Amino acid sequence: MRLPVAGSISRRLFVRGTIPALIVSLTIALPWLTRSAAPATLGALLRHRASAERIGRRYLATLPAGTDKSRLFAMSPALDHALRAVRHRPEVAADLLRQGIKDDFRRADTVIVDGWVLGATEARLCALVALA
Repeated sequence: MRLPVAGSISRRLFVRGTIPALIVSLTIALPWLTRSAAPATLGALLRHRASAERIGRRYLATLPAGTDKSRLFAMSPALDHALRAVRHRPEVAADLLRQGIKDDFRRADTVIVDGWVLGATEARLCALVALA
């Protein structure tokens, strides 16, 4: 068991704080976003944008060269559906994201980024932030 380095947070604490904050932020802010504008502003929704960008860049490094925003949306139906639903029903969009993340873990559709196990939807959301 490793002790945390001064100034760092544990993975569990990061996930416990970031995921609920992300879902609440998406519920509040996504009604004003369109599908094409979302990648440019998703970073504003994250409490720890720098961490999301770092995770996103590392995840992108594992994907084929040239993976872009549209490809990430195509790879993540839950993220794409949530962004489509948010204009009319933000609470539905939040539920879709939450369900997408749960489904990722249920199907073992996860990725490991620097020792972190993330749902594919989470990793792709971070990648969108990194590309913005």
